[in-house]
Amino acid sequence: MRVLVISNERVGERMAGPAIRALQFARQLAARGMTVTLAAPELPTAGAGSLDEDAFERVAFVTPSARAFRALADRHDVVVTQPQRVDVMHGLADGHARLVVDLYVPSFVERIAQLGAEPGDERVRAQLLERDRLEYACAVELGDAFICASERQRDHWLGALGQAGRLDLDLLERDPDARSLIEVAPFGVDDEPAQLGEDGGAIRGTLVPADAIVLVWTGGLWNWFDPTIVVEALSRAREREPRLHLVVMGYRHPETHQVEQEASRRMRERAEALGLLDSGAVVLCEQWVPYAERARFLLDADAAVSAHHDGLETRLSYRTRLLDHLWAGLPTVMTTGGELGDELAASGAAIEVADGDVDGWVDALVRVASDAALRERMGAAARELGRAHRWSEICGPLARVVGEQGAGVARPARREAGVLARVRYAWLLVRVRVRTKGLGSLGAALRGARGR
Repeated sequence: MRVLVISNERVGERMAGPAIRALQFARQLAARGMTVTLAAPELPTAGAGSLDEDAFERVAFVTPSARAFRALADRHDVVVTQPQRVDVMHGLADGHARLVVDLYVPSFVERIAQLGAEPGDERVRAQLLERDRLEYACAVELGDAFICASERQRDHWLGALGQAGRLDLDLLERDPDARSLIEVAPFGVDDEPAQLGEDGGAIRGTLVPADAIVLVWTGGLWNWFDPTIVVEALSRAREREPRLHLVVMGYRHPETHQVEQEASRRMRERAEALGLLDSGAVVLCEQWVPYAERARFLLDADAAVSAHHDGLETRLSYRTRLLDHLWAGLPTVMTTGGELGDELAASGAAIEVADGDVDGWVDALVRVASDAALRERMGAAARELGRAHRWSEICGPLARVVGEQGAGVARPARREAGVLARVRYAWLLVRVRVRTKGLGSLGAALRGARGR
């Protein structure tokens, strides 16, 4: 069985969740005997750690296009992809390969959380939201099967699939729970336990004093997060425990087109105003910590923190960087909410604080900093929970869905998106590009499209 796994982001030294997920999917499917190709905007590199180069092929698609993706997909039996541009999704669907669409990031919900905190042209904001909606509507129409990261997400997507007419009588007669249509494949942790290696830790004695009590923020700084409350709480907690330090492992996104978001700016400005940057109490790693070296940071910390705003994004989220906390056996202090966060708290691996509760954050940070026995208990609970989230375990449902599609199970009836919907989407892209990049940018885009 030939499987194409598509990453919309670069797979290399520094990666965000979608690229990590695609890389691990490729590894796990190859380990199960499938012939796998991993495609990314640039050729996946060994900076991601061992790429198991003999296990799967690596290709670069540079800029996605319907024609290029169809040609690539036609060399395979099954394609695993996150939602793409409408034209690209149609290019993939027009080929013979079955499409397994990964819906683990409901980006239209993220977009609302992002845009709600940023100034900008209201028309552009509305057009961006409509673009995302059309992309996901197209994916739901054209996918042969789907995966997501949690049962809560699955309930959400079952509603969308039902509205799109995908929960038909034939499907539910042979598969009452519709697991052949949409299955849960969470985010995972490495099968091998985190280890420091010969280079040792990367934080103590280098970024902070050797006797510091180290907190780490392990992921990006998006607008649905609230890193400022952690900075506020840290400043006050240091009055009771001055050894507390915070290291932000992912300050600037590795994708160069990503700009700093308002949450990041507020956190940095507040940390500066409180004197935490000058004193070294808050350390911002300018570049994201390389994926293969993250254990040197995680295992050199005492606890991890993650704060977010309460809202729809949190309800449908699957906080992927929390899995690194489990992998490294790190206690977590975090805001209440989110399915994975609830799981950490229930297991004893996390202390939850209500959204916006600065006093609660101060107390939680001091409690974790002052109680080594508590940290040990929480760390043990994190490692135990992490064992249930190993990539080899959580990718079983993905492998089953891919195997069913590759074996030629009955293909669901599709209600093809009409020409009018595709024209509307293309017109949206033109309007967004002109408003954000100017009329002159259309020439280069059209020349690039003709070249593909």
